[in-house]
Amino acid sequence: MFSSGTALDRLLGGGVEEGRTVLVETVGGLGEEVVLGFIVNALRNGRKVLILLGKRRMRDMIRFVGDGSGSYEMIAPENGDISLEELYTIGDSIRRRNAELVVFFLLSSLLVLHKPDKVFAFCTDLCNHIRSRNSTAIFTLDKALSDMKTRAMFEESSDVVIEIEEIIEGFNIRRGIRVKKNPIAPPTDYYELKLTNGGIEIGERIL
Repeated sequence: MFSSGTALDRLLGGGVEEGRTVLVETVGGLGEEVVLGFIVNALRNGRKVLILLGKRRMRDMIRFVGDGSGSYEMIAPENGDISLEELYTIGDSIRRRNAELVVFFLLSSLLVLHKPDKVFAFCTDLCNHIRSRNSTAIFTLDKALSDMKTRAMFEESSDVVIEIEEIIEGFNIRRGIRVKKNPIAPPTDYYELKLTNGGIEIGERIL
């Protein structure tokens, strides 16, 4: 099992099993905070982690995971405008590595640059390879940068779907998180998502 290090594990039925593909549907950068918990806990447990992210995020990621925190690698394309040819080169690079957890922060950017069906075909091919090694993949997808049809396509192909939402109540904004799809536990209601100096916390169920 891969742990988030938070009460999200309880909503997931204990965590995320090996060999699963996880889609985190997020609002802005909130999903990254959730995924960072999986990265840190995987490293603490001696797992090999591969992180794909934008070049500008590398310094922040290195600062977050720290030096000597475990075995991790990062792939960050030099050019933000990734062509399909470059994308498949990245895929070949992933296949040559033996990571137990692959985290893909580039999905939203790719959907802005390319047609959804092309990106979906790449991700499906990549996930099939990752599953064949009994490794786990986590993708983040900003809902503001994708339409419902595209999200439904990725949800269908994912084993686990975690959704983050901002709920407007008068002049207040509450952030909620739920497990929308999970092979080992039923879907959940929304629970309050709190951002603290120490990371994220999962609060009470939102009625």
